[in-house]
Amino acid sequence: MHLPLDQQLDFLPQQYLSTLPFRDQPVIDRNSANVANPFAGLLPGTNNNGSTIAFNQLVRAYPQFTGINNQSRNDASSYFHGMTVRLEKRFSHGLQFLTNYQWARTIARDNRLNEFSGPEKRPADIDRPHRFVTSASYELPFGRGKALGGSANGVVDRIIGGWIINGIYSYEAGSPAGSWGNIIYLGGPLHWNPRGVEGAFDVTQFNRNSAQQLSNKVRTFPTRFGSLHQDSTNNFDCSILKNTRIKERVALQFRVEAFNAFNHAVFSTPQLNPTASNFGTITGVTNLERHLQMGLRMTW
Repeated sequence: MHLPLDQQLDFLPQQYLSTLPFRDQPVIDRNSANVANPFAGLLPGTNNNGSTIAFNQLVRAYPQFTGINNQSRNDASSYFHGMTVRLEKRFSHGLQFLTNYQWARTIARDNRLNEFSGPEKRPADIDRPHRFVTSASYELPFGRGKALGGSANGVVDRIIGGWIINGIYSYEAGSPAGSWGNIIYLGGPLHWNPRGVEGAFDVTQFNRNSAQQLSNKVRTFPTRFGSLHQDSTNNFDCSILKNTRIKERVALQFRVEAFNAFNHAVFSTPQLNPTASNFGTITGVTNLERHLQMGLRMTW
């Protein structure tokens, strides 16, 4: 499927960028140096009207302009492959359950590592390799016509009958881990742990010296990796319902619902900027804490 993707047209040409795996200071100094400006006095009201101009501006395709973009090109794309399994069963005596499992990958080409290159192939924002959801509902066997208390009178039936319990459990693999910058990775194992709040991976495998970070370089380091995902969703919701028949056409329902009943945190992506003081640590969550709510509904 073709998708829109902008492209900067006044990018720095590839031949003026370094291909070295470390900070290439001579290239950086050359590109940032000021040179004689052939447009001096010809571009009033712009930053390019002075006697000098930065070298990295002069060698662009449209040096007299800045911020030229070709918007919404049909260069991006995405595709989805998946398998879904569903199991549903309704038992007698008020028990039923439903289970779904999906194994899938969603791949996108929606980002450019370099403006002069094609879109990068990477896991899409919505890529979730595994998703499992199961739900169950059980009408408790108490009250008139049930296994227990089947001959109860009207008052007792209104107390012990009409109880229903429900539960929904969901597991979903986390989204792709953030977006890496053009960093210097030393090549060792990361020991990735998406729930490692104090340290989600081995930060010693990266160059963290701010004075040695890359610039003016052809980028090859990906923004995402298929094997690195943030914390998975592991959630349980439940509810208890009490249906009470007041009169033939009047019924009252009381319900108590718990969302994220076990108060399970889903941690966000760790900090991925090597020069940040909290590099590798997790500072937030992506879900809500446990919530309880009660409701009362009358139907007639």
